[in-house]
Amino acid sequence: MLSKIMTALRGKANETGQAVVDSQALRILDQEIRDSENHLSQSKTELTRLMGQRQLNSNKADALESKIAELEKSAEAALDKGEEALAVEVAERMVALQDDLEAERAIVSEYDASIEKLRGAIRGTDNQLRQLKQQVSVVKATESAQKAQSAVAARHSGQNSAMSSAMESLERIKERQQLNSAQMQAADDMAAEESGSSLEARLKAAGVGGQNRKADDVLARLKAKKNAAQE
Repeated sequence: MLSKIMTALRGKANETGQAVVDSQALRILDQEIRDSENHLSQSKTELTRLMGQRQLNSNKADALESKIAELEKSAEAALDKGEEALAVEVAERMVALQDDLEAERAIVSEYDASIEKLRGAIRGTDNQLRQLKQQVSVVKATESAQKAQSAVAARHSGQNSAMSSAMESLERIKERQQLNSAQMQAADDMAAEESGSSLEARLKAAGVGGQNRKADDVLARLKAKKNAAQE
């Protein structure tokens, strides 16, 4: 049981950590780009140092070549004068310098290889960083657009909710007004029945009662009265 609890806690911690990483993804990405730029800057500084050191060794090699060429002329001059022992000494010096020259040339070759390799790495990193920055710009633009869309959607949802609530309120008001009208009509009907006006209204509607005689009835009565008088 304890093992399962510990596993659950580790899972929860991992989920929480991942949630933090996701929420800060762009900030982390920006920092990673800055770190890459710092490393690239350090590589360029190292390239400059290598190129400078390579130039120093190349200069040494050039100087040795010049010295060897000068000693060769001296040895020839000594031979021309019959100073063979001096020529041998000069030749030995030339051999020593030739060894130094070969060593310097080897060092220069190593620097050339390192410099070319580092240049290639810098070019590749430069290209990757440029492409990465372009993609980050697109991602940031998309992120901003999605946030704006989410805000609009949230406001639209709120408006729909408010509109729905307003319609419900309007319907409740209409129902209350209809109920009030029905109650007032019922009260009027009860008052009419109590005062007798309701009965008179029904008699009038049925054509019953002196006040509801039709014009034809009145005219007939007048004619009958006139005929009786003539007789």
